[in-house]
Amino acid sequence: KVMELAEKGKINLILNSNLNAVRGEGKLETVEIIHNKTMETMSVEADHLIPLFGLSPKLGPIEHWGLNISKSAIEVNVDDYSTNVPGVYAIGDINTYTNKLKLILCGFHEASLMSHSAYQYMNPGVKYTMKYTTVNGVSEF
Repeated sequence: KVMELAEKGKINLILNSNLNAVRGEGKLETVEIIHNKTMETMSVEADHLIPLFGLSPKLGPIEHWGLNISKSAIEVNVDDYSTNVPGVYAIGDINTYTNKLKLILCGFHEASLMSHSAYQYMNPGVKYTMKYTTVNGVSEF
């Protein structure tokens, strides 16, 4: 739908750019944009600003680390979010596994399991004691 609106001239869609400044007196008047490749700066009159963040992670140099990759994402073991490279873990939108849901809640879950595994990897044989943060640290309890 956004692309259709842009093609019809209903909106000015600016891609591959970063927002540098928002200007106006009591309301939005202009935005300053920097193009990611050319580094060209442009000032654009604007009534509304709808920033959209890239939701398709790019692997960059990680792609050459010898990790198992599928559909531009890193394959992980769902028991602990480890990769095929010992000591390397992947959580969040950058990983993939069967029935993956790209929700922030799932990312927090992945981080919890991964951190326990990473602790054991870095401290073999040392018992990890889980501390619940719901009430710890509050001296009145």
